[in-house]
Amino acid sequence: MIAPLLALAAAAAAVPPADLPGVWEGTVGNLPVRACFVGRDSGAFGAYYYSSRLQLIPLHAEEGARTAFTEGAGDDADAPRWSIERAEGGRLTGRWTAGRRTLPLRLTRIAAAEGDDGACSSLAFHQPRLAGVRTVSARATKDGVGYTRMTLDTGGRFEVSFETFALDGTSEAVRRINAALGRGLAGDPPQWFECIHDSLSYSPMEGSFDESLAPAMISSRWMSVAHHWDGFCGGAHPDSSNSYRTFDLTSGAEIDLHDWLNSRAVKVERFEGSEDASKTLEPAFREVVLGAWRAEDAECDEVIRGQEYWNIGLTRSGLVFSPQLPHVAQACGEEFTVPIDRLRPFLTDEGAANLRALQGESVPG
Repeated sequence: MIAPLLALAAAAAAVPPADLPGVWEGTVGNLPVRACFVGRDSGAFGAYYYSSRLQLIPLHAEEGARTAFTEGAGDDADAPRWSIERAEGGRLTGRWTAGRRTLPLRLTRIAAAEGDDGACSSLAFHQPRLAGVRTVSARATKDGVGYTRMTLDTGGRFEVSFETFALDGTSEAVRRINAALGRGLAGDPPQWFECIHDSLSYSPMEGSFDESLAPAMISSRWMSVAHHWDGFCGGAHPDSSNSYRTFDLTSGAEIDLHDWLNSRAVKVERFEGSEDASKTLEPAFREVVLGAWRAEDAECDEVIRGQEYWNIGLTRSGLVFSPQLPHVAQACGEEFTVPIDRLRPFLTDEGAANLRALQGESVPG
């Protein structure tokens, strides 16, 4: 009976006081801070930031402790620590210690824990950090077409880099395209904040990412957009991707270039009761895409040749293909441009007509 009782005692010690989860505001010494605490069955954690800097500092619960938290990554024995002495009745007191220096903690609860995601991912905690985040605009051109480049400026508060663009004009097609390109900046909170929210729902480590959307080609009818994403928003591993998106400038619709290829190239599987479909490249067509390519690494050769799902981008000379690889194989990622002449047997009538028209256009200056 002793071992089970010890296990129960250890588990109880890991559970924070019932009044601790939530959002708190007050001071560390005389410095204003805002803090949050989450009490999950898998373990407690928290985070805080100084009002003067607005940069997040993780708080990791110390093993077997209900009220002791270590700052930073949680693996530095010399890192500052929080020792919470009391958390009840809307008041929190304790000590902040770094080496021989000790400061009092005096906080007041300003919001209770919010649902399953917890206080550290809530707007109540992050609102001061979001205030003042802005978008910086600059003019640019691609293929003779002017547009506005928009870059997110977080003032160093978040580890986020986000850039997109907006076309000139007020037509319905332009408005539709700009809405799609600007989705990451839209909303309250903005969509880019989802990465921060998702990571802090399960750990004290804030999500971070680098994302960019930039025009790769603009013709009289089509626009190809290069989309890069690299970062970590929680989960087992970071992630990254490089892909293309294609827009019809006459309607503003985003199109799927798989639909320009016929059944010799693409296998389409419809899902019952849904408009969605699975679109994969046929093995014989994948060999056409790869051509004379040979991977330097045998494992990469196997992964790429066996990949059924591919992203397709539009260029003036043909289509560019890139395999959609799992995280463990992303180092094998490559792009393969297939010229129109090699694509002809695999194009639908619509696809062939669109590529001929694009090929016939003069290239701007």
